[in-house]
Amino acid sequence: MLTDISGVTGQAIIKAILDGECDPHKLAELRDPRVKANQEQIARHLEGNWQQDLLFVLKQEHEAYEFCQKQMAACDDQLLQHLQQRQDRSQGASLPEEKRKGRLKKRKTNAPQFNLRADLFRVTGTDLTQVDGIDVMTAMTILSEV
Repeated sequence: MLTDISGVTGQAIIKAILDGECDPHKLAELRDPRVKANQEQIARHLEGNWQQDLLFVLKQEHEAYEFCQKQMAACDDQLLQHLQQRQDRSQGASLPEEKRKGRLKKRKTNAPQFNLRADLFRVTGTDLTQVDGIDVMTAMTILSEV
């Protein structure tokens, strides 16, 4: 079973459904090789009722999702442009190696699509993520509020 419909497989399946594909086995063939579930497991979960009203709702929800993704990408571009205009305070220092904090976490899909940690280091001259409990988004929030 898929747990993240925003991933490669989930998005491919949704787009295929919106393009008119209803065969669960054909949809399951769109499975990315990294997905743990096999095609048969995915196909079982794709059997259902293909009512037009529900497909309409799916289409609207998918369009809203894509719109939000574009809006977040525009925010990323604006943030990156803003950070690149700030003075370099790193004084030629290198960004410290990223500190591992427990198990590896899955990358958040709404996280900036550029190396925010490196830009924050350049702007502040210090790596706030080296402080226990502060990740790059927390560091950005602190800097934004200050």
